[in-house]
This record gives sequence, structure tokens and C-alpha cells, in this order.
Amino acid sequence: MKIRSSVWAALLLLLACATVGFAAQARAAELLEIEADITVEGIVAVMDDGVFLDDGVRLFLLIDMEDPRYEGMTVEVFGQYLLVDEMPAIKVQEIIVLDEAPREREQNTPVGTSDSNG
Repeated sequence: MKIRSSVWAALLLLLACATVGFAAQARAAELLEIEADITVEGIVAVMDDGVFLDDGVRLFLLIDMEDPRYEGMTVEVFGQYLLVDEMPAIKVQEIIVLDEAPREREQNTPVGTSDSNG
């Protein structure tokens, strides 16, 4: 029965993805709670579709944290681990700045952002 529930949830998420833009989905989509608290260290990245934490392995969407002043800072985030449209996310309960010096993410510049100085 768990397989059927998982398939049903996946189909509902797929339907939501097809009908609504991703930025609206992150706020309107039903969150899948994993029931686990998590602490992750990484660099904050602000993109068109939200605020993310890059731990060097994956990006976590940060829920309830929309402050762009953290961009580029190395932080430790504590919160509840969730999946939003099958994407890892953290419902932020606490954020601790470990290094205020802005740092560049090691990955390529995301689509929709500009890395030019002009």
C-alpha cells in the first residue's frame, strides 16, 4: 500500500508541476515531511525561485528564510528536512553565520542569473 501512496503522491506533484510555475509551486505545493531534524553547513545562494543552501553536494530550498543579506555567506542551518516537489528543502528554525565573507558557489551560474559586471 505504501507503493501506491508514493505513486499517487508523485503523480499529484507531477500534475502540480505541469500547471503552475516553479516559483509559485515552492510556496503553494504540498510539502512532504520527512519527520527529521537536520543541520547542514553551506553557502547561501539567492536565485529567482528562492533562497537555497549549497552544501557542495546538493541544493536545499530554504523555507521560511527569504533574507537576501545572507547571500554568499557560509552558514549552518537547523530545521526540519522536507521535500518540495521532490527537491530537498529545510524549514528553517535557526541559522548561524559561520563566515560573513561572501563566497562564490563552485557550480556554474544558474540559468536566469547574470555573472557579468556590467
